[in-house]
Amino acid sequence: MNKRFSLKQYSTAAAALLAPAAAFSQAVYTDIDPDIVLDEPGEWWGFDLDGDGLNDFNFFNTHINTYIWPIGDASAYRIWAGVFDNSQNGIAGSINSVLGPYSSIFYHYYPFALSEISIIDSVLTFENWGYQRMAFQTYFNFDSSIVSISGGNWFPETIDKYLGFRFLNDDEILRYGWVRCSVLDSGRTLIIHDYAYENKPDTPILTGDTIGDTTTVSIQEGEFLGLTVYSFGNSVFINTPLNNIQYRILNLQGEEIYNGLVTSGSCKLDLNTAATGIYLIECRQEKIRKTFKVFIEN
Repeated sequence: MNKRFSLKQYSTAAAALLAPAAAFSQAVYTDIDPDIVLDEPGEWWGFDLDGDGLNDFNFFNTHINTYIWPIGDASAYRIWAGVFDNSQNGIAGSINSVLGPYSSIFYHYYPFALSEISIIDSVLTFENWGYQRMAFQTYFNFDSSIVSISGGNWFPETIDKYLGFRFLNDDEILRYGWVRCSVLDSGRTLIIHDYAYENKPDTPILTGDTIGDTTTVSIQEGEFLGLTVYSFGNSVFINTPLNNIQYRILNLQGEEIYNGLVTSGSCKLDLNTAATGIYLIECRQEKIRKTFKVFIEN
């Protein structure tokens, strides 16, 4: 007897196996502050992961009045996620074929709405297409009546779910990541909260994993902290070209064990009483935040 293994079952099982390794992940996390809100047709937003000046992934809110064969005039609302820049980039999702005029075939792409602690890796199907339907609703003027069709894995409202992706940089290194989004208003509004990718090549990432380097991006400010943090033995070293950097040290349970201020240049912190293990060093200046992961040995 054949047994089908669903996406949900796979994610749950894989997450259980990967949980002990999550503490050793190298997630590069970006918190978008404030959230990106696309609530009007024509609005779009995207991000560049490999620093080549071209967005790897874009999101669109669109509305068009058109003719759809063979039904007739239509008013179409769409929330799209798109893959750009590289043919190896992809969004985790499914594909559906649709019959068009003159027996032609069209393909529609539907990004998955993944739950937290779902695994993103090569087992998923990744689609490389510029316009993939997160949510859609189309109204038709059919035989003097208004009828509609709607769908997409994010329709009509999906709160705090994850879009999985993979991308290839200029060095042809493959990485996996996620974008946390919400869709509201019957598929008319898209909110983009944050995103992350696993820095280790060809390594799975769990949706929601933020352990590693963290950057809080302010859309108004657009600034970035040029600082370095590293450890040696039981000491932590913070070097920065900026002044008045607030820092705090946390264990992996989120408990703060130390905090202070780097007034200028650099500082050395001796953690003689800390247990051997991995710690998070959070550095902050006004609205900008960056988090580093270090190993302390006592």
